[in-house]
Amino acid sequence: MKTAMIALMASVAMAGTANAAEMINRDGMTGPEVAAWLQKAGYKAALSKDSSGDPMIESAADGTNFKIYFYDCKDDRCKALQFSAGFDLKQPLKLEKANEWNTKNRYLKTYLDEEGDPYVQYDVNVNAGRTLEGLKDDFELWVGMLPDFTTFIGW
Repeated sequence: MKTAMIALMASVAMAGTANAAEMINRDGMTGPEVAAWLQKAGYKAALSKDSSGDPMIESAADGTNFKIYFYDCKDDRCKALQFSAGFDLKQPLKLEKANEWNTKNRYLKTYLDEEGDPYVQYDVNVNAGRTLEGLKDDFELWVGMLPDFTTFIGW
C-alpha cells in the first residue's frame, strides 16, 4: 500500500510539471504565433507568405539572416518548421566540402544550389506533444550552430 501511494504521488507531481510547460497546439503553430514567440525572445520576425501561400518568417541571429518556412499546414496551423539560411559565395563551395559538413555534423544539413552556393537547414516538428520549451531548445541549437557553419564555409 505504501509503495502504491508513493507511486501515485510521484505521478501526480510529474503531471503537474508537464502541465506547467506551455504546450504547443496539437495541430501545430500559426505564423503569428511563431513570430510573436521569436519577438518575445528578442529576435526580429518579419512575417509574410511563401510562394505556396504558407507562412514564412525572415529573421537573423548574430548577423546571419535566415528564414523560417512552414510545412504540413492546415487551417493556418502548421505541424513543421524549417530554419533555412543561404549564402552567396564569391567562389562556389565544393561538393566535397558540403559533404564533409554533413558527415561531421548531426543537426544542420547543407546542400548546394546550381551556382555552388550553400544553404543550411534544420527541420523541427511543432505538433502533438511539443512544448515551447522544446521549440526553444531546437532554436538555440539552430542559432548556436550557425556561426560554426559560417566559419566552415569561410563566410
